[in-house]
Amino acid sequence: MAYKGIDVSKYQGDINFNKVKNDGIEFVIIRIGYGMYESQKDPKFERNYEGFRDVGIPIGVYLYSYAKNVNEAKKEALVTLKWLNNRRLNLPVYYDIEDKSQINLGKNVLTNMCEAFCDTIEKSGYSAGIYTNKYFFTTYLDYKKLEEKYTIWVAQYNDTNTYRGKYDMWQYTSSGKVAGIKGNVDMDILYRDIFDNKDDLGDRGELPDLSGYNGNSIVDGLKSIGYDSSFDSREKLYKEAGFTDKYKGTARQNEELLSVLKGNDIYYKTDYKGLSFVDALKSIGVDSSFENRKRIARRNGIDNYKGTALQNMKLLNMLKNGTLRK
Repeated sequence: MAYKGIDVSKYQGDINFNKVKNDGIEFVIIRIGYGMYESQKDPKFERNYEGFRDVGIPIGVYLYSYAKNVNEAKKEALVTLKWLNNRRLNLPVYYDIEDKSQINLGKNVLTNMCEAFCDTIEKSGYSAGIYTNKYFFTTYLDYKKLEEKYTIWVAQYNDTNTYRGKYDMWQYTSSGKVAGIKGNVDMDILYRDIFDNKDDLGDRGELPDLSGYNGNSIVDGLKSIGYDSSFDSREKLYKEAGFTDKYKGTARQNEELLSVLKGNDIYYKTDYKGLSFVDALKSIGVDSSFENRKRIARRNGIDNYKGTALQNMKLLNMLKNGTLRK
């Protein structure tokens, strides 16, 4: 079976994710960044990840490499993992190695760089793969060695793919047209089911549904649908629901988890008394990084979030009032 997909970056601008899904796109590979420095994160990654996840399109990511040696390749892997921040992916993390500045490094060095990046990624629990064009694969890489260890994504803009190595995905044009994206977009065909977390799509689709439960006990709610209500099970659900603090089974944690499983899209009302939105998020076990605050701001009508005092105070007041959307 073949799956129809695209790969996107900041160059596709603001995407209408629902239109993309309705146009038959079955997966997406998102550029997470380029190079080995934190400042090189793709400015559209957060929006693209949240948007495609919200409409249930399976997601993978790629990192465009500028590395010149194995050590730099490892650094590119580490910054990729930092940007991912333990997010779930449905498809691999791909190493995009094709830059002209790399072609004189030699086949051994380039192949070792690919291995260093992919092995670092896989040690963190993600799948990893290599992306480049047919000429780069066959001229500058030991592709036969790499294809035995990782999934391969090859680019060749042609009616047929003449690459003779093993591969799972083919990027066949850079001038595709898809509803919801202005201008051109890369088009891909995935030939093998290499999806991970395939049920982890959409808005927490993997969590038990307690929307029909009217009580106030997470234990009784889970029992009402025949779901394991043990502490270990609740601890796992708490993490899967996106909370970052250690689950101890407190009343607040259980109420927050129950709220999520009921389909409530509002953060649990906090009794935090301070004036810091960052500290308030930390007090309820929610990621307080700038990227997550920006995502929360967008969900609550602030599209140009820059972390100003006025913006943070507005969000803090919504959290305190129990009206802040997740």
